Amino acid sequence: MIKGINRQIIEITDTGNPYFERALLIVRPNCADAPGDRLHEEASRLVRTAGGYSGLKRSRRHRMRLLLLGSGSGLIGALAATLLFTLIR
Repeated sequence: MIKGINRQIIEITDTGNPYFERALLIVRPNCADAPGDRLHEEASRLVRTAGGYSGLKRSRRHRMRLLLLGSGSGLIGALAATLLFTLIR
């Protein structure tokens, strides 16, 4: 059974971004009675100010993994250099 949902959607076809062809924005129910011009103006502003992939954030877990990997690699490099200098003496 399909129930009807009354949502207002604004489609922006000219994003000005080489990565994205169009953007679909769902209007909040409490703002659905705002003038159409105002909604389109805000939608265009939002799409213009949104960057390509720069707006995507990496998860904290992923950043921690990269930090530990970099630190571990640096530690291994320092130990290898110390061992090499000890053997050369």
